[in-house]
Amino acid sequence: MDIVQELILALRNKDASRSRSNQTQIGPSELGGCSRKVWFRINSHPATNENNLKLAAIMGTAIHTEIEAALTRTDPDKKRFWLETEVEYGDMKAHIDCYLPEEKMIVDWKTIKTKTAGYFPSTQQRWQVQVYAYLMIHGGGNPVDKVALVAICRDGDERDVILHEEPYDESIALEAFAWLKQIRESETAPAAEKDAMSYCRFYCQYYDESGEIGCTGLKKVDAPMVRIAERHADVVAKEYWDLDQTIKMFTKRKDGLKEELEGYTGETHSGYQIIWTSVAGRKTVDSAEVEKTLGYVPYKVGKESLRLEIKHNNNEGEEASGLE
Repeated sequence: MDIVQELILALRNKDASRSRSNQTQIGPSELGGCSRKVWFRINSHPATNENNLKLAAIMGTAIHTEIEAALTRTDPDKKRFWLETEVEYGDMKAHIDCYLPEEKMIVDWKTIKTKTAGYFPSTQQRWQVQVYAYLMIHGGGNPVDKVALVAICRDGDERDVILHEEPYDESIALEAFAWLKQIRESETAPAAEKDAMSYCRFYCQYYDESGEIGCTGLKKVDAPMVRIAERHADVVAKEYWDLDQTIKMFTKRKDGLKEELEGYTGETHSGYQIIWTSVAGRKTVDSAEVEKTLGYVPYKVGKESLRLEIKHNNNEGEEASGLE
């Protein structure tokens, strides 16, 4: 028995049985996501990538379930916390994680990683919780003054829980609905928005490398031709670019200082010890000799990684920033 595969299969089958997994309506969590994916959903396009990765979403659901159980135990009469409240208005249905009637506030739980906590919340997450409030008011008949997003880091602890709170703003919800309306009225699928190698092939059920039925996603040659509307991507790309340029600058400076110290050994006036040690060169297998002996070269292939390259069109002549 392969217990890892048994576990993954059991988790995926359990997730597939959930009502939300079979929901055909567009939900608030999809607003602001990939417009091409949403268009495919609206038009009942067949799925072409049944093996897309789902573990992060499954773990997020498990955390939601544990939160619901804990708050139910704290408030069994549901006077302080209304949990998993179903609301529907127009052609949109939603399950609201938590409503605090005394504070007139919607709360939505999110699971993130600690390394992305600095970019929480995204526009898509803010759209979602504002739409929840809109649905609660117009479909549920309950007042909402505030909305909140609570981020729980899957790889963190209690100190890493983040709260984002803002007033309810109907104009934000209407902005999200306008985005959806534009997609509904489109006779053709919007252009691909997500990168094929780092996202689509892993997380989209409509990914199709051949492009015969589904979506190929964005290929490297296509990326410069696409304008990314999401402000969040601009902020993160700038920080990545700045950091990478700083790393290059300090690496160059460090190498220069190393050359300046060549020939010195001992302790400086301030107590800095300068010590040089010989480091053995990297050993590599002589593949030509191995092939002569065995007639072939056996290879062990490591886990695939992705290289990210950031270029700035206002910095002509500068090298692109790229890290693996």
